Amino acid sequence: MPGAGLGADFAQRHALELDTYDMYCGHASALVAVDIDATADAFIRLFSSPELRQKMGANGRQRAREVYDWAAIIPQYEALWAGLNELRAAHGKSLPPLTSPWPARMDPFLAFAAYPTRTLQPETALALVDGDIPVARRLQDLRQLGMISFARLVLPTDAELQEVLRVARSGPCTAAQLIAGLPVERQAFVFRALVWLVKLGIMRIVA
Repeated sequence: MPGAGLGADFAQRHALELDTYDMYCGHASALVAVDIDATADAFIRLFSSPELRQKMGANGRQRAREVYDWAAIIPQYEALWAGLNELRAAHGKSLPPLTSPWPARMDPFLAFAAYPTRTLQPETALALVDGDIPVARRLQDLRQLGMISFARLVLPTDAELQEVLRVARSGPCTAAQLIAGLPVERQAFVFRALVWLVKLGIMRIVA
């Protein structure tokens, strides 16, 4: 997933009612990638092991009772309210401004910063994924799909993508190298879309 601060435009469009909440979620989801191989391996382990399924089910039930039952949640709320009151009384006048001044319209990559296993960094190494169909044609075909084209406002232009692919053809590159040839004002926009290319199986993160 891109890092916090790279989705402020999603929040602004939603706040200004240019986008619905569904579009806000869709745009954010378009720039989040899942490791399909790791996911498939996890399912295979579950399918192959009744003992693992039973153990995970028992652990899930125990965690639900200990963490998510109202008997556990309500005391946590009460402790949170008491703690917030103490903070306001002690530091209210000196607290810095909120990172997101409008909590109801947050940058999704800030709101969910703790969720991804990895966050895209300038030094993250990426490489093209080999395939039977040339990568440029594969990408062009994918962009015609409705489940992808809906997010065109948050995706790079064809020219920007061609520049990224040109650099990537030389071999594994860092994210910073892939966008270095683009205009400075467009680099952050294209940087976050590198995750989209991973999502589509056009690029992969080099371990």
